[in-house]
Amino acid sequence: MKNYIGIDISKSSIDVYDGKKSYKFENSEIGFESIVSLVEDIKETIFIFEPTGVYSYPITKFCSKNKIHCVIVSPKVSRDFARSLNVRSKTDKIDAKVLYKYQSHVETDMIEVPKTNHHAIEIQEMWNVYEGMQSSKQRLKNQLESTSETNKSLLRIIHRMIKTLEDESIKLFSKIEALVLKDETMKRKHEALLTIPAIGNKSALYLISFFIKYPLANAKELTALIGLDPVMRNSGTYRGKQRISKHGGQQLRNALFFPTLASLRWNDRVIEFYTRLTSQAKSKKLAVIAAMRKLILMAFSIFKSEQCYQPLVVEN
Repeated sequence: MKNYIGIDISKSSIDVYDGKKSYKFENSEIGFESIVSLVEDIKETIFIFEPTGVYSYPITKFCSKNKIHCVIVSPKVSRDFARSLNVRSKTDKIDAKVLYKYQSHVETDMIEVPKTNHHAIEIQEMWNVYEGMQSSKQRLKNQLESTSETNKSLLRIIHRMIKTLEDESIKLFSKIEALVLKDETMKRKHEALLTIPAIGNKSALYLISFFIKYPLANAKELTALIGLDPVMRNSGTYRGKQRISKHGGQQLRNALFFPTLASLRWNDRVIEFYTRLTSQAKSKKLAVIAAMRKLILMAFSIFKSEQCYQPLVVEN
C-alpha cells in the first residue's frame, strides 16, 4: 500500500502532513531526512508538493538522488482542488493537508522520480542574482534623488555603488547569455524566438530560461506557472472582479510587461487578439494581461517547434 505525504514548501521551511500528524522541518537535506524517518518504507512512499521555483529545487534534487517517487501538482490544480474541498483558509499547515488529500486524484502516470535539470537551476539562480542587482540599483537611484546636493561625499558613495552594480550586472548578464546559448539546440530556439515582433534578446533569454524548466507543460499549466491564470473572488451575493493569480513566474511577468506593450504596436497577431477583446467591451487592463498570455504561449509554441514567427495572412 502506498503512503502519501503532503509537503508545502516555503523559503526556509517545509510543512508536512502524513495523514495523522503535521510537522515542520527545515527546507534542507536535514529536513528531508526527517520526512524519510517518518515512514517505514521509503520505496512505498510518495511525496506530493507544488513546484515553487528555487524553493522546491532542494527537495526535487533530494528525491531524484534517492529515487523517491513524487507527484508534483501545479499551483492552479492545487488551488482548484482546495476550492473543491471548500477550504477557505490558507496557511502552510493547511496547504500540506490539502496536498496530502490530493492523493484521491492521483493517476499512476502522475507518479515518478523527478528529474533535476541542473542547467535550468543554475540559470535561474543567476537570474535571481541579476534581478536582485537591478532592484538594489533602483533603490540606490531613489536614494540619490532624496540626498541633498550639498552632501558631496555621500553622493560619490552612492554613484560608486550604482556604477559597481551596473558593471557587475552587465558581466552577469553575459554569463547568463553564454550559459543559455552554449547548446546548439538552445541557439536555434533563441533565433526562432527573436523572429517574434517585440521580443528582443533579453526577453528571449528570459523565455528560454523559463521554458526549459517545464518542457512538457501544456498551455493551461504554463499559464498557471507564470501566474497569468484568471481567478474570481466571489462570496455569497458578492461578485468580485476577475484577476490573475500571480502565483510564481514574477520574473517573467515583469520582464515581458514592456515587450507586451510593444507587441500591441508591432505584433500583428497580438494586435488582432487585443483589438477583438477590447471590441467585446473587455477592459484594456484585462486585454493587456490576455495579450501577455497570448505572447507567452505563442513564444512557447515557437520554442518547441523552432519555427520562425508567421505573420497573419491578410485577405484581400
